Amino acid sequence: MKLATLALSALSVLLLGSSALASTVAEVKKKGELVLGTDATFQPFSFQGDKGEITGFDIEIAGEIAKDLGVKLKIQNIGFDSLMPGAITSGRADIVMSSVTITPERAKVVSFSNAYFKSAQVFIIQKGNPKKISWPMKTFANKNIGVQKGTTGFYAADEKLKKLKATLKVYDDFASGLADLKAGRIDSMIGDQPTVAYLDKAQPGQFVQAGGALKGVLKAEDYGAVFAKDSDLVAAANKTLERLNKSGAYQKLLEKWIINK
Repeated sequence: MKLATLALSALSVLLLGSSALASTVAEVKKKGELVLGTDATFQPFSFQGDKGEITGFDIEIAGEIAKDLGVKLKIQNIGFDSLMPGAITSGRADIVMSSVTITPERAKVVSFSNAYFKSAQVFIIQKGNPKKISWPMKTFANKNIGVQKGTTGFYAADEKLKKLKATLKVYDDFASGLADLKAGRIDSMIGDQPTVAYLDKAQPGQFVQAGGALKGVLKAEDYGAVFAKDSDLVAAANKTLERLNKSGAYQKLLEKWIINK
């Protein structure tokens, strides 16, 4: 889902130059921790649990990568617009996992692991669909659509839904958009398809998906773990993903966080 402001990221790279912390396997092992940057507002991938702990599908996979490196996982909760790619290009995080979509534009600035999840963008609405939102629709006149700043949904909506006369409301975090949707202050929130299923279990009777995936607005999206450009941590992450798939542990994580939720 997530997309960064690439102009800002390029500026960051120029300003930081050779002083930017180019995270490597050796550096991570030397300090004994893998620093994960994540926006913990997006269930079921990365969010705060009942006791305030940051948990979710992405977090567990990051924990497996850290385990294979023989280090501890340290989690930094960072708002998405600052997270991607700023947390990587500034050296604030060694790895970013936060439902980040692999795109050619991003790959110019950072490096991605192999894809670990495929998703699609949808309209999330109040149950009963009181504002009659669906997809496709010929017009979104007088419809208020919520989007999270810096995400692929934000950029696609800005480019395509505005042409259909939608009014966009931009949020710094996903949870604030859901709160406004619940209160009726917006008509729909753009989010990832698995989030709808998770919300239906976590907050039953409140949110559902309107229509199908946003084909023609966004293609199906592959999520990847994000690292500094050309970091050897990419190969390490790919080895972990391969292990998880071969052992069946990946399927168990899917069942825990997504399929059985």
